Amino acid sequence: MLLVVTYSAAARTALRNLCRRHDDVVVRRFGRAALVEPTVYAAFLALRLRESHRGEVQIERTEPFNEYVALDAPVREAA
Repeated sequence: MLLVVTYSAAARTALRNLCRRHDDVVVRRFGRAALVEPTVYAAFLALRLRESHRGEVQIERTEPFNEYVALDAPVREAA
């Protein structure tokens, strides 16, 4: 997944428009941030957004949390 975070009103507006126009690549939207599919097209859209708004957009690659790999059994049992 790619996490796209915006830091200005103009970038938030552009992210909202991106999410509305390309809802097929958006996994979830969180106001000033959105998770998008890990596809070439979604990466292209995120990079275009960052290019348009320079330092007001941050893109991070994320990976799903797998509790069976990341945590020991006692921690899972305690939870």
